[in-house]
Amino acid sequence: MLKKFIAVFALFLSACASVPTPVVNGRLSPAPGQGLAIIALTAKSFSDDTANLSLQIKGPNGGTSGHLNLITDFIRSPGDTPNTTGQLLVLPLAPGQHMIKNASGSWRNPSNGAREYINVNINHPFTIAAGEVVYLGQVHVNMNFQPDAEFSQNTERDFFDLKARRGVTDFSNIVIRPLNAAATVQ
Repeated sequence: MLKKFIAVFALFLSACASVPTPVVNGRLSPAPGQGLAIIALTAKSFSDDTANLSLQIKGPNGGTSGHLNLITDFIRSPGDTPNTTGQLLVLPLAPGQHMIKNASGSWRNPSNGAREYINVNINHPFTIAAGEVVYLGQVHVNMNFQPDAEFSQNTERDFFDLKARRGVTDFSNIVIRPLNAAATVQ
C-alpha cells in the first residue's frame, strides 16, 4: 500500500512540475500581475536513489513549494559537463516580499533501512515585482545527519536548461539577483 501511495504521490508531483512555463517570443513571460522566480534546487544525499526534497517559499499570497526527487530530476548542463541532480524551478509569484523558509526532505539510511528526515531553516528574503523575471541562483542542500544549505549560482548551466527544456532563447528580461552566495545555513 505504501509503495502505491508513493507512486501516486510521485506522479502527482511530476504532473505539478509539468505545468508549462510561460514563454512568449522566446522570453519567460509572467502572467499579468505576477513575477517569476528562477531557483536551481540541488541536493546530495547518502542515498540519492531514495531521497526527495521540498523547498518552501512564503509570500504575500501564502506559500508555494518546489520539489526534487534525487533519482529522477536533473538540470541539463551544456557540452560534456555531466547533468546536475536537481530541479530548475520557475515559480510564478505575486509581487512583493517573499521568504525562502526551509528545505525539508527524507532519504533511506542504507545501513539500517530507516527513513531519515531533514529540515534546514533558511529564512532568506527576496522581493519580486509584477512582470519581473528574477534568477535567484542555486540552493544546494546537503542531506545528511547534519544537513545544511549553500547558495551559489550557475547561470551558464541554468540558462542552458531553460533553453533546452523550455525553449527560452531570449534572456534579456531576466534580472540576475542571486541569493547571498557566501552564506551557508544549518
